[in-house]
Amino acid sequence: MFKALHELRKNTRESGIKSAIKMMFKKYGWKLGFAIFMYYLIRDITLYILIPYLILKGFFN
Repeated sequence: MFKALHELRKNTRESGIKSAIKMMFKKYGWKLGFAIFMYYLIRDITLYILIPYLILKGFFN
């Protein structure tokens, strides 16, 4: 994972963000798309569902 992020950063500096992302999708395919989807799914569930639920239930008091 860290290797892929390092490679993305290097490619972004060399050729710009748009072509760097295209190269990453060509190399890693659906796995990269799935990883991005899961990251945002977990982040959004935590921010918009779990934290407000815990606040309303008085978990943080």
